[in-house]
Amino acid sequence: MSARKPKRRNAWLITWEAVPSYRLKDIGRPRVVAILKPQISSTTIAKVLPILFMSESRLTFSEKIDIAFFRQQKYLLHKDFNGRLSCGRNPYLWARLVKDLYVDSHSDAWDHQTLHWIELSRHEEDPETLRHFEAYPEYSCSENVRFEEIWDGAIQIENGYGLLTNLLATRWPL
Repeated sequence: MSARKPKRRNAWLITWEAVPSYRLKDIGRPRVVAILKPQISSTTIAKVLPILFMSESRLTFSEKIDIAFFRQQKYLLHKDFNGRLSCGRNPYLWARLVKDLYVDSHSDAWDHQTLHWIELSRHEEDPETLRHFEAYPEYSCSENVRFEEIWDGAIQIENGYGLLTNLLATRWPL
């Protein structure tokens, strides 16, 4: 019996991005934040992205209130020439349409998966002729994740006695 070929889909892909990329290690979670149907409008994505940014970021209550009530959404949200949206500074959330998105589940462990997709080509406008041209061609991407390692490493529970980490729970189980 042969393995079934995974279905490839078009989708909105929302990921954490940073320059330099090593800043993503501080996030403590998978780089991929959300995968949404491509039929969702960019207007809806523009409304959802700041909410995801605030819920997924390591922000204090004061910072969340500041962003929600005092900072303009335009400060956080940016739409580029190709319709891709970003939210935040560095790191930031990046939402864009991708194609041929699918998952490979690895046989070595239940939590080991790789997400594959193709980034769409990017176009720019020539300032002299105002004609559009392909600045960057399509390219393939993937994100390989061991979910249990990420989930176990990121668990932190605040209690009345301070911060407990998963490390303590594994060394001294209840």
